[in-house]
Amino acid sequence: MEAVSAVRRLAALLALAACAAPSLALACKSDPPGEEDANTICQEHYPADAPRFEDYPVKPYTGPVAAVRWRADPQARMYRTMLKNSTQDQRPNFAGHFIVAHWGCGSSCVMNKIIDARTGKVFHPAGVETNVVMNIDGPLFDDGGMLRYRADSRLFILIGDPEEDEKRRGISFFEWTGTRMKLLRRVKVPAA
Repeated sequence: MEAVSAVRRLAALLALAACAAPSLALACKSDPPGEEDANTICQEHYPADAPRFEDYPVKPYTGPVAAVRWRADPQARMYRTMLKNSTQDQRPNFAGHFIVAHWGCGSSCVMNKIIDARTGKVFHPAGVETNVVMNIDGPLFDDGGMLRYRADSRLFILIGDPEEDEKRRGISFFEWTGTRMKLLRRVKVPAA
């Protein structure tokens, strides 16, 4: 009888360990003990051989910033105040002559638009128009947050769930072609 009881206890412990193992495997190294969260995108998920800003160079634009053209674009017209605020006193911050405009669209959600500073044309970048992120590891977040881009590069890095799609959750690297985002690489980080 004791042997059966011991086997049952062992089976229960193994089942418990199997349930906990994925969470512990995905927890971030920087998580304090007892605060591990398997849904966090961690610094250790960021690949050592990730695309680099320097690999997608472009010369930053220094000319005047055009007014946003929203009259011919119904979607841009819907966000005209946010777009106008994004270009006021703003220099191009992405891919030479573009301005990345982003604002909150709900809890942990960000909406992204790209404005051509020379023409005022608004782009609604398919694949990265919205992003949801629940948890980014402190060191990874401190290194640039959920969106990363530079005025002197065409590289755009998004951390989270692009287009609110949990199946694409992770770290995504895109190249801006001047009219659209081209996916270069995605490191999937499945939710627990």
